Amino acid sequence: MARILLGWELGANRGHVVRLAEIAAQLIADGHSVHAALQNVDGAAEILPGGVTIWQAPVWPRLFVNVSRLTGPPVATMGDILARLGLDRPESLAGLIRAWDSLLSAVDPDVVVADFAPALLCAVADRIPSIAVGTSFERVPGSLGAFPSLTGADPVFEEAALLEAANRALQATGRAPLTALPQLFGADRSLVASFREIDVYADARSEIPVAPSIGSALPAISDGKGEEVFVYGFEAIMADAVLWDGLARSGLPVRVHVPRATPALADRLTALGFAFEPEPLPFERIARDSRILVSHGGHGFLSAALLCGLPQVVTHYDLEKRGYADCVVKLGLGGQVPLHAIRTDPFAESLRRLYADDALAARARAAAPAFHAQMGRLIDKEVAAAVVELSP
Repeated sequence: MARILLGWELGANRGHVVRLAEIAAQLIADGHSVHAALQNVDGAAEILPGGVTIWQAPVWPRLFVNVSRLTGPPVATMGDILARLGLDRPESLAGLIRAWDSLLSAVDPDVVVADFAPALLCAVADRIPSIAVGTSFERVPGSLGAFPSLTGADPVFEEAALLEAANRALQATGRAPLTALPQLFGADRSLVASFREIDVYADARSEIPVAPSIGSALPAISDGKGEEVFVYGFEAIMADAVLWDGLARSGLPVRVHVPRATPALADRLTALGFAFEPEPLPFERIARDSRILVSHGGHGFLSAALLCGLPQVVTHYDLEKRGYADCVVKLGLGGQVPLHAIRTDPFAESLRRLYADDALAARARAAAPAFHAQMGRLIDKEVAAAVVELSP
């Protein structure tokens, strides 16, 4: 049997570990040895199956808060995101590749599974077979000649300069140069875990996506009898948001779950009159009791909402979640607003209007079967099959 290294570099939510946990469980069941190098190991042992050896992955330098570059105009491309994380400096990518080389020497994997991990893919290119997994946003088609704008705005960073910096890093670490920057995401196998309808690169995608990872059992389609507004929050970004005041001003019945909420936030939400859930709820219950969902637009939650046929409001705060929110609105299945742009009374009024929209609720339920039809190819099974094909 093979030794497999799962590697995760970018992205901040627990969906990455949930997806890798599904993959690891299948690989272990098939008799493989599994190691996981994770950007964030906090709580990973409780999510990953037993038997997985956990390592700290190399971290892009500006993910560290004390040296991060958070100022400047909004990003428009994946190149902009990578530049703000350090790609504009050859030393950053070179350092990441060398760190991965050390970890790869220690683990000596037969196959690497890369979850939103472009530096890892650079490290293993033409050296170790690779399987790249991720959402539609994370799995940029490596065949692109350049990163397209996902907002319509011009890129913040000049892509030719980023390509030059990347190639200097690759040369310094003994790797072949790239002819286009999206080749950073090239792999021997690419598995996009997403619905076609929320694929921001759909026009350039050649492979057929597999089912998204939703972190729970497949939810049934709502019967439309739920009455609550269910809110899935993200404490690090949303703790002080005006969102909560807008929800309270709406006068609607609100139930909230915020992973790792501080006692102060939990007390504030309870004081606003919300039903606060300290632990995650099964999506089956959310689908049963809710009329509309509000979230920051995380891929797993948003996908589960599409599956259960509930309208949703996405209060996005980054380029990825804005892209999914745009798709939801284009599909006619909900609304969106940037988190930082929320104003109390307009948000409350808009939420009440969407909550009362019977046609919106009916469209969401009618759309759900098409999403259920895309759940046949599971990413854990697809990775397991690719491992067999790629193993020496």
